[in-house]
Amino acid sequence: MKHYHKILVAILLTCSLFCMPSVGINEQKSHLYFSENPLEFDPPLVKKKNVYFIPIRSLTSFFDGDITRSKKDHSFNIQLKNIPFKIKPNVKKYTINNQTKTFKYPPFIYKTRLYVPLIEYLENFNISIIKKNNHFYAIDHTPTSPELSKKIPLSYPPYNDPSSKKHMFLPISKQTLPIKTSRFHGKEKTDITDFIRYLGYKIETIDHHFLLKKNNIVYAFKTNSNQVKLIQNKTVHTKTLSYKPTIKNQRFYVSLKPFLNDLGFDYIATNDTITILKKLNNIRLDNESKITLNKNSRIKIGAGHTLNNPPRIFWDFGFTKCPNHPIKTQTPTIKKITFGQKETTCRMVVHFENNHRVLVSHNSPVSTSFSFEKTNQSTPSKKIPRHKQITQHRQSLRGKVIIIDPGHGGSDPGAVTKTNDYEKYYTLDISKRIQTLLQKKGAKTILLRSNDSNPSLYQRVKKINRSNGDFLISVHINSFINSIANGSETYYYKQSEKLAAKYVQKQLAKQLKLKNNGIKHAKMYILRYSKIPGVLIEPCFMTNKHEYTLLRTNAFKQKIAKATVDGVEEYFKNK
Repeated sequence: MKHYHKILVAILLTCSLFCMPSVGINEQKSHLYFSENPLEFDPPLVKKKNVYFIPIRSLTSFFDGDITRSKKDHSFNIQLKNIPFKIKPNVKKYTINNQTKTFKYPPFIYKTRLYVPLIEYLENFNISIIKKNNHFYAIDHTPTSPELSKKIPLSYPPYNDPSSKKHMFLPISKQTLPIKTSRFHGKEKTDITDFIRYLGYKIETIDHHFLLKKNNIVYAFKTNSNQVKLIQNKTVHTKTLSYKPTIKNQRFYVSLKPFLNDLGFDYIATNDTITILKKLNNIRLDNESKITLNKNSRIKIGAGHTLNNPPRIFWDFGFTKCPNHPIKTQTPTIKKITFGQKETTCRMVVHFENNHRVLVSHNSPVSTSFSFEKTNQSTPSKKIPRHKQITQHRQSLRGKVIIIDPGHGGSDPGAVTKTNDYEKYYTLDISKRIQTLLQKKGAKTILLRSNDSNPSLYQRVKKINRSNGDFLISVHINSFINSIANGSETYYYKQSEKLAAKYVQKQLAKQLKLKNNGIKHAKMYILRYSKIPGVLIEPCFMTNKHEYTLLRTNAFKQKIAKATVDGVEEYFKNK
């Protein structure tokens, strides 16, 4: 009997959580708009005791989040916009980023879905709600700056005095140079003339000046002065140094530590030799899932290597000095960044709560960005040989058939500004620019409309599915009832399109430098019924004064086209 009693208690407990009667619950035929594209609810948004509740799974689907249910305590673990939540049905208390908060109105289960109070829940993302004509409009109050960046300096171990060493070893060229020091005005300085020559600089001395020339740049040092002039293309810039070089007998003497730092180098000392190594300068935390590494230009960075249990991605930098302290990022995505020195190799390890993949972007010789994306895969990433990367890059779009859909047209103007300017004109203009760029890369293109016509969505999809195409780009410009809405976003419907959406959105955010609204999952007709993979871009808002001003310029429209093509090309390189 005790056994049956336990079973009955368990059934009653489960029913109390998941079988609550739908008394007082009224379903609403309402949409939630974050932009011109609505979030459709299935099951629908409901009203209970004059409070509106939403099925949270619809939000996680729209924003590419995640939701799982614990069999142990029946709570729901939710990851939404890189923020972790733990919510239990019929319990007002919940956690966000491991901190406890309280709903005024408790969540509940309805039609097997977890419902949360609409306004209260979205307040966690700094989003307010406007209700108009039975629909809801979300106003995002997060700052409009595309990068809320934080630069983190890297610390290094104290330096050993190089004056006690006899040799300087250059591991890349395997050259050993003698260390010669002299004292000037009571300060020990090192002769680095030969070292500079090995770096490829041409040297010239004129009176009390020491000129270094490389890559059309001249560095003009003056003896006992902490000012150096940088001359490039007849433009002169002056930089203040933390040391004063001395020129004697056409030799260049400096305080070794700060001079090497300025060149992006460091050293390690063993016995009577110092080994010159490249250096990592600083790391910028761009957002919750992106970092940018400022480094010596000679450090080459590849795709990285994935480790599991716990999830990590690491890079080995040859002939590079490691910082001596880890970085605690305090973001939901990246737990920390650690460094480890093994002889002349520095290993940088990024630690995560969950498995992630990485997209590496080389911004310049001295700057590389790493964007991390959550993935369920746990297989190690494979490093592609350099020659294969180059070949693949050149051929990634050649011969591909790309369908371009300029949104709206004809009697359908799309978004309309207060000055009666129509979205349809911009989508066609940008689509033609995309077509030109794709053709230059060897792709074949099909434009679904080339003038101010309006083929129906059915006609567009029919043509797409008969085209035997490889990819679809649908071009739109966003709008909203409130001019505060801003930024770029990319939509997908099929799971096979998700990776492409990430690459395209990455390029839009990088090149347009607007707020990055990320990728979103939505039941767009043209994506839902097309048999080929594709994305729908919303690069900016016509209803935002600043972005509309940009949109009216040819330069910005060209940026949109280039970013889109670069994203599609990156997708074909990596899919």
